[in-house]
Amino acid sequence: MSNTEIIPKKSPYIMGIDLGTSNSAIAVFLKGQAEIIPIESSKTFPSVFAMRNGEKVVGRQARARQMIDPDNTVSSIKREIGGSWTKEFNDKPGEVYTPTDISAEILLQLVLKAEQEHTVEWGGTPKYAVICIPANFNDTQKTATIEAGKLASLEVLYLLEEPVAAAMAYAMEKERDQTILVYDLGGGTFDVSILQVDSSKGETPEFKILAKEGVPKLGGDDFDYKIMEIAAEKFKNDSGVDILDLKKDQGIKTKWIREAQQKLQEAAETAKCELSESQTATIFIPNLIKDESGNVHNLEMDIARREFNDAISGLIEQSKEAVDKALASAKLGIEDISRIILVGGSTRVPLVKEMLTKMFDKEPYSDTDPDTAVARGAAIFAASLNVPGTEPEERLEKDKIEPIILTNIVTHFLGIETAGGKFNCLIDKGKDIPADAPLTYSKEYTTPRDNITELAIRVYQSDRTVEYLRKEEGVECIGEFFLTGIPSKARGEERINVTFEINQQNLLKVSATSSGSAQDLEIKRS
Repeated sequence: MSNTEIIPKKSPYIMGIDLGTSNSAIAVFLKGQAEIIPIESSKTFPSVFAMRNGEKVVGRQARARQMIDPDNTVSSIKREIGGSWTKEFNDKPGEVYTPTDISAEILLQLVLKAEQEHTVEWGGTPKYAVICIPANFNDTQKTATIEAGKLASLEVLYLLEEPVAAAMAYAMEKERDQTILVYDLGGGTFDVSILQVDSSKGETPEFKILAKEGVPKLGGDDFDYKIMEIAAEKFKNDSGVDILDLKKDQGIKTKWIREAQQKLQEAAETAKCELSESQTATIFIPNLIKDESGNVHNLEMDIARREFNDAISGLIEQSKEAVDKALASAKLGIEDISRIILVGGSTRVPLVKEMLTKMFDKEPYSDTDPDTAVARGAAIFAASLNVPGTEPEERLEKDKIEPIILTNIVTHFLGIETAGGKFNCLIDKGKDIPADAPLTYSKEYTTPRDNITELAIRVYQSDRTVEYLRKEEGVECIGEFFLTGIPSKARGEERINVTFEINQQNLLKVSATSSGSAQDLEIKRS
């Protein structure tokens, strides 16, 4: 009897995945257009993970447990990916989860549910994917995203920046030759990118990134919390109970307060959506909580759009500052922008459009679905890629497009630490990366002490020009590399050559050589 296992056939189609902070989406290019694959009859899938009685729960069921059982529920994990955050669930003691692990669970369920849909003839098991990431993700965050894909049994063929994906969804609809600004405000992250797009008939589609900026932790989740704060303050004045304070001794079970928070969060999100359509929204939550005397309190209040706008104005201003910075980086004025594209569900908040309309003296373009633009753009780009080891005829010609030319720029200032804790930059932020080859830069250094045979090379990234490695200035170590086999010589006599190579996905490779050794260096996360 043979022990050979049957290997499932891989689908020749490449999925376009928007792995969002609050919600994710998945699309595939079929019959000449990108199609969103519905998950549980919805175009988006909540990026929430929970552990319930030792069982993993992902999506809507998990989101319903955010406030009720926060110790066993995780949302907005995208904000933590690539970092040192870990989680041990009460329902699963002894097992430690990283942001990469949780992101993998979300990807796994998203793809499994997409495979179960009967809207696509996959022709095998879906394995290949283009995954979208924020424009300002650093190398560690990108590496963690690729690892999450691997853990979800996916082959990640490309990491595509979200604003670029949205630009592709927009530009491939019809012939365009424009300079566009993509304003991408999702559930938890904000990006702004400026691109030159050319999808003219008869020409190879070309997308050139001119500038990109962002705020890593800014989005609809923050808007929801502002409404929660307004409602909680009124409720505290009426009932004496502060439902946002778990530490204060109020004589009420913590479980009850958390259940009240869950109800309030859901009501706040609903109110936010209503305020996008009308000037007022009503929040009514009967039997919200029982106080220590046994009195049951309801919450009933109206919130005006003006009050909401006042609460979020500081957050919107942060995004405006990033837009100004992107324009300056691209050396463009507002009159140079042909069109403003809105991406992300949070752009439905009226104050966003008001701010942009006032700033550019014209309304943003509104014919692109902000919830699905990123996934659709990823599917379009995926259709231009070749699948490794797959026969070309397995994917019909109408399900493919010609290669797209994408010219990116470096996302961060990249360099190493030198004597005195200084930041020595090798590649500048905003530098063009050639479309057909990685951007490479080498620099020569000397040994700092006598008889060194091993040298630690610490690689840093920064979103601004800095002289010293101070974390408060936005400088972050993205890895530590080691060069061994250096000949023992007096200080300054041995020369070390360090080379940075960065590709179109902004993924960095570092190598170093001395007279006695030459090797590629493996990153060791610190």
